[in-house]
Amino acid sequence: QLLGNDGVAAGDDLDAAQPDDRAALEWKLRNVRELLQLFYLTGLSGKRTKHGVCFCISTAYEGAYLDAFYVELATAPRVQIRRHSVPAFIPLEQLARRHLHTDIRRFLGALSDHLNAYVGRRYQADQLQERFSGHLEGTLQRNSLCNVLAFNYNTSGRGESFPFRARLLYGDPCSCLPTEAVVSCT
Repeated sequence: QLLGNDGVAAGDDLDAAQPDDRAALEWKLRNVRELLQLFYLTGLSGKRTKHGVCFCISTAYEGAYLDAFYVELATAPRVQIRRHSVPAFIPLEQLARRHLHTDIRRFLGALSDHLNAYVGRRYQADQLQERFSGHLEGTLQRNSLCNVLAFNYNTSGRGESFPFRARLLYGDPCSCLPTEAVVSCT
């Protein structure tokens, strides 16, 4: 419609079409930005690679973005994990066997739950050590999965000191909350 009889755009019609094209382009860009923001907020994004697709799982705790982990999936001849940056103690292969071939969303969701819980526990341990170092005696002891934390701390009141030993156990690998806390006087 914009082309005249000789295949050249008519001047008035072209000028009229540019604002519509510009508005459509701006609308598309706005939608892409909103979609990227949505992916950012959900902690999951992905892009196609020559072997399949690479997913980025961003982790957060209490509004603080902490780490990003990557899982590249090869899609041919069948879906399989090609490479990843997931820590060895996360049950990636078990999750893949359970969900990867039937429901990729469920696989990514379960993996995200494990990773977010791990970085949340690690963040809590770091914050405990950083914020309450004046009350801690010695160093905070933790394993690599941060599902066992043990520490000694001191409280004082009325001129007396009360030393305690605490041990926090996280029985649910997808939770940032301890399932058991043992506190004893030392």
